Order: sequence, then structure tokens, then C-alpha cells
Amino acid sequence: MNNNNIKKMTLTAILLALCIVGANIKIMGSVALDSFPAFFGALAIGPVAGAFLGLFGHLVSALLSGFPLTLPVHLVIGLCMMITMIVFSTIRRGKHSLKWSYIIFSDIIAYILNVPLELLLLYPILKQLVYAYFFQLTIAAIINIILAEVIYILIRKRFPKLLKNFFNEDK
Repeated sequence: MNNNNIKKMTLTAILLALCIVGANIKIMGSVALDSFPAFFGALAIGPVAGAFLGLFGHLVSALLSGFPLTLPVHLVIGLCMMITMIVFSTIRRGKHSLKWSYIIFSDIIAYILNVPLELLLLYPILKQLVYAYFFQLTIAAIINIILAEVIYILIRKRFPKLLKNFFNEDK
């Protein structure tokens, strides 16, 4: 195992711990600040790490709430989080990761995948209950995305060499 893989695994472990901390900061039910480390990981490490962090963060948050919507519903949400992180990271990889047009576009796509599309997929199971979750999920998604973006942009601008240790910009 090379030094770069060890650094990626270490950062992933730190972000996993932050997912658990964020899972304890509840907005409503299992809706929490668990996905901000996943969004950051998707940007800093890549889509695979982001997907893993998104799934793990959501499942821990749901577990700490007692799986209020049932385990199958939370598994669907976790899979949606994985897809969201993969798409979010893919849009932002490479040389355009700090261009405002890509930042805004990736954030909008992440929100659409994370809230409206997810609720649409869950409508056959949850029926009208999805309407009750729309506002809380919207607030949580916006907070999680903005936290990840601000931290990522600050680190990239103030410490440009720091994140280069974790991934190759050209990928």
C-alpha cells in the first residue's frame, strides 16, 4: 500500500467520524448534518469515498433515530445518497473544481438528487408523508452542501497543497 492510499484512508476515517458527529446533530427525526462530511469527501477524495461516506452517514443517522421510516426506506435513502455523491463529485473533478459555474451547477444537481428526486422515489412507499419531510430535507441539504463547499473552498484556496496529497486533479 502506497503513502497516497494511506492518506486517503486516513482522511476517509476522519470524515467517517465526522459523519457520526453530524448524525447526532438532528434537524428532525433522522434528518441531520451527517452528509456534510460526505459532500466534502466527494470533493476532496473522490466519488467512491463520497458514496461510501454518504451511505454510512445516513445509515448511522437513521440508526441513532431508531430507523423511524423503516430500514428499507432508509436503505433507499442511503443508495440515493451514494448516487448523489458520485454525481456531485464527478461534476466537480478536475481543473474546474473551483469555477463558480461548476460549483453552483453541482450544488443544484446534488440538491435535486438529494431531496426532490429522493422524495419522488419514496412516494410509492411513504405516500403523503413525503410532503412533511420536504422542508426539513431542503434545509438540511442546503446546510450540508454549503458547509462542505465553504470548507473545501477555504482549504483549496488557503492551503492548496494540502488536498493535492489526497487526490490527483486530473482524474
